[in-house]
Amino acid sequence: AAHYTEPIQSCEKRLKRGFEAGMSNGDTFSAFFCANHHIRVSMIGGGNLSTLLRETEYYLNIAGQHGNIVAKKFFLMYQRTIMVLIDKDASNKNDGVSDELSQGESLCITRLSETMNFQKALQSFWLGYAERSHHYVLKLLQMSVLGRHHRLVITFFHAINSFMMLKRKGISKLRQIAKDALVALRAAAKDSKWNYGNKVYLLEAELSSHEGRNEDAKSFYAAAILASRSSRFKHEEGLACELAGFHYKKIGDLHRAWGFFNKAKQCYAEWGSDVKVNFITRQLSVLRDGGR
Repeated sequence: AAHYTEPIQSCEKRLKRGFEAGMSNGDTFSAFFCANHHIRVSMIGGGNLSTLLRETEYYLNIAGQHGNIVAKKFFLMYQRTIMVLIDKDASNKNDGVSDELSQGESLCITRLSETMNFQKALQSFWLGYAERSHHYVLKLLQMSVLGRHHRLVITFFHAINSFMMLKRKGISKLRQIAKDALVALRAAAKDSKWNYGNKVYLLEAELSSHEGRNEDAKSFYAAAILASRSSRFKHEEGLACELAGFHYKKIGDLHRAWGFFNKAKQCYAEWGSDVKVNFITRQLSVLRDGGR
């Protein structure tokens, strides 16, 4: 329950120590359990992607040495997501990961299926494939054993994604996704403002922007950026800056839009995502050319 209430970064450190203790005692089951959750939690917490890739490949190598096929499949899924977030072209490379994940009945194990859908939803979200992300989230939410932490995190991204889809199609049920997410995340923030407070602010900002309450949106975007920074969620700080940039662009304040996009680029660079850095660079180029 620690990652519901305590800063998620403190969970990362304990899980890494748990892996080391398990391996030193010959308890590989506990070791790989901790390693699995170490990478999972670190990804959700916005850990540097290059560091995470090295750690994942280290765990993957040890899992292979010990013949732990299930642990290896988890690490392969994490590896793929990290590689895609660093370099979009990684999703098109035939590196054997997808083939290995598709082999064997063990993929039907519920937790592996949950993780697969969760990772694909995240990949699609960060790559800007809104409808694809929506598809995987719906598959995930239909799973009766979806863990509470996964549910809260994916609820947040699903709600942000719904605003992206609303820009293309004004379907009322998409607005309801965001409102339902706010109810869940406000409750979670009562237990841990550190882990969920920034997410509440960002959803409030997007809802305010969508409804034309520009002064409210301004305050909520600022709060989301500050809360993300305070909680050391570098990826979500970048996301908040990015969405603030789009908000100010929409209302014609191109000077502030430039400032927020530039800050988003810095955050995404620190996170280690070339995909998002390149995306924001394109947005800055559009603004430089007159906002067309």
